[in-house]
Amino acid sequence: MAVTNIWVKRQQCPCGDWKCFVNYEAVRDQATPVSQSVTNGCLSFPSQEIFTPYVGQIFKTDEEAFEYYSNFARKNGFSIRKARSTESPNLGVYRRDFVCYRSGFNQPRKKVNVEHPRDRKSLRCGCDAKFYLTKEIIDGVTQWYISQFSNVHNHELLEDEQVRLLPAYRKIEEADQERILLLSKAGFPVNRILKVLELEKGVQPGQLPFIEKDVRNFVRSCKKTVQENDTMVTMKRESDLLELLEACKVEAERDDGFVYNFTTDDNGKVENIAWTYGDSIEAFSLFGDVVTIDTSYRSVTYSMILGMWFGIDNHGRPIFFGCTLLQDESSKSFSWALQVCRFLLDL
Repeated sequence: MAVTNIWVKRQQCPCGDWKCFVNYEAVRDQATPVSQSVTNGCLSFPSQEIFTPYVGQIFKTDEEAFEYYSNFARKNGFSIRKARSTESPNLGVYRRDFVCYRSGFNQPRKKVNVEHPRDRKSLRCGCDAKFYLTKEIIDGVTQWYISQFSNVHNHELLEDEQVRLLPAYRKIEEADQERILLLSKAGFPVNRILKVLELEKGVQPGQLPFIEKDVRNFVRSCKKTVQENDTMVTMKRESDLLELLEACKVEAERDDGFVYNFTTDDNGKVENIAWTYGDSIEAFSLFGDVVTIDTSYRSVTYSMILGMWFGIDNHGRPIFFGCTLLQDESSKSFSWALQVCRFLLDL
């Protein structure tokens, strides 16, 4: 029976990592390569194995290259950012520059006329670590290769416990966002929200993938978005109510039996509106002994209540008497709805 041996053949790879090799399977003394899973000069290792990038390394897309460099940076104690990109009419974007987060220098800010301006120190210190990509098209296939690479930093690299706190690696997942919004609506302050999440996830204090500042900014941005949406919805509701009021005016001119009524607020904006038809008025004169108002339906977008007046004929069937749109469920709105019902149907 043949004995199978595994041979390890070392390769000279531009990445400079001694783990770069090709496995050979051999039967007895015959060494025959059976698989060489080599990508750009390096063996393909599990996704968690990130090796030092090298000039000439090829990627399918620039986003793939950015993710690779980002993983490498996190493993080595720094983060990266996108710098310059170059494009041409024929190739589009053909160059991407990724640099260390401390690359370059901040431009001096314009002085603001405030009593106590904040003196924020810049993290940028002119670090020369870089990862430049260039696009090429070979036989109709687009690929990106590293044209320049430097891993020389002029600042201290961070430990694992520190690097995870860099802004580039702090992220609030969607499930955590929903939980944060729920707790915020329930009145929990931000520091209590963090404690609740730590308890739910079973992690030590300060071990969440985000910090208190991220939660605070997220809650603030959500509130701002809600306020902007509320403003847009309010403007749309006012516009649609005016269109409905105009439609009622046109219908009243066309049909003598059609009647309507409405109220306005102190700014002259429509609050509540009600309308009915000639047939409904005639039916009310015959079967108006008992009137019910059904407010089961509400406009989700405008938060307005649709009320419908009904009666019962001599066959026990419901009869439609009229409609109303109310701005809320307050006693004032319902009181107006009952009064206007009698006013419109008793004409």
